[in-house]
Amino acid sequence: MPPVIDAHAHFLPEKIVAALRARAEAPDIRAEPGGGESFGIYRTRMPYGRAYDDLDARLARMEALGVDREVLSLPGLFGIDSRPADQALPLVRAFNDGVADLVRRHPDRFSGIAALPLADPGAAAEEYRRARGLGLSGMILPGDAFVSVAAAERMRPLLDLAAGIGGLVFVHPGPLPDAAAGAVDAPAPHSDSIVHRRVTVDIQNRMTEVMVTLALTDFLAPYPSVPVQVANLGGTLPFVIERMDHVYALRHPDAPVPSRSLRPLYVDAASLGPRAIALAAEVYGADRVLFGSDSPVFDDARCLDAVREARLSAAERGQVAGGNAERMLAAAG
Repeated sequence: MPPVIDAHAHFLPEKIVAALRARAEAPDIRAEPGGGESFGIYRTRMPYGRAYDDLDARLARMEALGVDREVLSLPGLFGIDSRPADQALPLVRAFNDGVADLVRRHPDRFSGIAALPLADPGAAAEEYRRARGLGLSGMILPGDAFVSVAAAERMRPLLDLAAGIGGLVFVHPGPLPDAAAGAVDAPAPHSDSIVHRRVTVDIQNRMTEVMVTLALTDFLAPYPSVPVQVANLGGTLPFVIERMDHVYALRHPDAPVPSRSLRPLYVDAASLGPRAIALAAEVYGADRVLFGSDSPVFDDARCLDAVREARLSAAERGQVAGGNAERMLAAAG
């Protein structure tokens, strides 16, 4: 029976929590006057709770849900890795050290993805080499780096490095270093506000642009051995691919339509529902869709139920629940 693997989960080890609490500006963790804590992140503040850093509670939650393994990464949208290099480097090193320690202590429950100081390419490469030596399984890179082929060229040295020393590349919503400098200390929008709804659309649109770059161009052709995971089912691409096909068939009737030219990437189902998962499996292939929860930002139980409720065969459901992630991690080395 395939394992259940959450390929998109976030955790903050003790070292980075302490470093964030010591900061006076975002990214930071601070006490709020009315009680509790908040997390200052790229663009906003949001509530901070122990679900991010309580290891015992995380293990108990995994046991209760039947999740065998989580692949832990730094929350990319928070912009921690996109701060100026002198700020980002100690933070990502604290994260990488802490997650590597978790992987060593619980090798059957956790894998880890390295965060890098993105503003300094040389330091990012050095930190990735160090992280691989610590036993981490790959790197997380910001989605905004892949919204065009021209932008993606900035990331090519890191992809070259992954091809050389192994590891997967996880493309997660997140800002580039020059954009992250504009972090705003403002209240988080309410979940039912029009602001939140527009942010959701904006994130999915950006991830669609990522998929156009990575799955519908030759940008990744030099890296056949590097597993690439794109968050959030690759944005809205499963929905709009038929329109792309229609346009292409009219203008290029002798060429393969885009849906027949997709480069085989992995996409995770973080925060999406059963209908979206079924459509993604139809478009990308069930062997390319991963269970991911974006926990604790989103509800991992609801995300796992979405996999179970999606219109998939039993074999396909096993692939999505964990078989595909197991294969991806093995390929990452």
